[in-house]
Amino acid sequence: MKFARLALAALASFSLVLSAPAYGEAGVSHNGVRLEVAVGRGRGRVLCAVYERTGWLKRPVHASASAIRGNVAVCEFGDLKPGTYAVGAFQDENLNGRLDRSWTGGAAEPWCVSNEARGMLGPPSFKSASFAVGEGTVNLRCRAR
Repeated sequence: MKFARLALAALASFSLVLSAPAYGEAGVSHNGVRLEVAVGRGRGRVLCAVYERTGWLKRPVHASASAIRGNVAVCEFGDLKPGTYAVGAFQDENLNGRLDRSWTGGAAEPWCVSNEARGMLGPPSFKSASFAVGEGTVNLRCRAR
C-alpha cells in the first residue's frame, strides 16, 4: 500500500507540468520517445511523462496529455538528449488532472511505466523502467492497469 501511495502520487505530480514541445517542430531534435498506452476502457485521457534518474517519479523532463482512441493513447516526446530515461503514464478517467486513489491509498485509476515495471513493496525502480535514447525515436508500449 505504501508503494502505491508513493508511486501514484509521484506519477500524478507530472500532470502539473504539461509542457512538452510539439513533436516535429522546426529546429527540434528528433531524438525522442513514442509511448503507446493500452487502456481497458476508452474514457478520459492519458497523462504521460518522461523522467531522468535524478527526478524519477518526481520531476519529469517532459509531460503531455493524450486522447484515447480505440483503447490506445499515444504520447510523443521529442527534443531529448541521448541518454537513459524512463516513462510513466496513467489514465485520467474522470478528467480531474490527477491520479485518484482508493480508500486503501492505492491507485483507483490505471497506470503503467516503461518496461511494464512494477515495484514489490515500493515504486518500480528507475533501473527496471529505464531505456536508452540515441538517434531517432524509441517506440514503447505499456498497458495501464
